[in-house]
Amino acid sequence: MNQSRYNDLASTVLFAKRNGRIKVLRHHDDLKLHGTGRSAAVFKIKNENRVIKIFYPTFEKTAIQEKQNYESLNGNPYYPTVYEAGTNYLVMDFIEGKTFFECLAEGIPLKPHYIEHVDNGLEFAKAAGLNPSDIHLHNLILTKEDKVRIIDVARFSQKKMCTQWEDLKSGYIRYYQHPFFPKKIPKWAMYAVSKLYRLYKYLPIKTRKRVR
Repeated sequence: MNQSRYNDLASTVLFAKRNGRIKVLRHHDDLKLHGTGRSAAVFKIKNENRVIKIFYPTFEKTAIQEKQNYESLNGNPYYPTVYEAGTNYLVMDFIEGKTFFECLAEGIPLKPHYIEHVDNGLEFAKAAGLNPSDIHLHNLILTKEDKVRIIDVARFSQKKMCTQWEDLKSGYIRYYQHPFFPKKIPKWAMYAVSKLYRLYKYLPIKTRKRVR
C-alpha cells in the first residue's frame, strides 16, 4: 500500500461536533473504528496489522508533534512504529491487547513487572530527549504476549514537568498491591477518581497544601 492509498483512506473520514463532542460520521469500508480520544480517532486497516490515527481538523499541529516524537522513539519495542504520516494522520502498528484501564475494569491483575516495563519505556524516552507526559491508564497497553506498550506520545515534548505517572505508580504501590484492595474496579469509579485528580492538579499550590 503506497502513500496515496493511505491518504485516500484518511480523506474519507468525516467528523462533526455534536453536543460538545467529536463524532465520526463516515469512513471508508476498509477502516474499522477502533477508538476515539481528545485529539484523534483510530481505525484498524482491513487486512493489515496497522492502524491509521486521524486527527480532528483543529489538531493538525498535534499530528506533526506526535510524528516527531515517535521518530525520536524509533526502534524501541515499548512504542509502535510509525510507517507513514500525512498532514492529519499517522499509520502505525496495530497493538492487540487491553489498556490498563480495561484490565482494571475486567479484573485482570496488573503485575509489578508491568509497572517496571512502563518505567523502562519512559526512561528510554527521557534518554531520547523527550519529557514523558500525560501517562494514564488508556495509553498503556498489555498485549496478548504479556508485554507492555506505550502509545499517544504527542505530549512527550512539552516543557512542564508532569507527575501523572509517578502519582499513578504511587497509588499502585500504596493501595493496589495491598492484598485486600479490589483488583476489579468499576469504570465509573475510575472516571470519578480521574476527574477528582484533574481538579486537584489544577488547584493553586497553596490551596492544595490546605486540602491535604
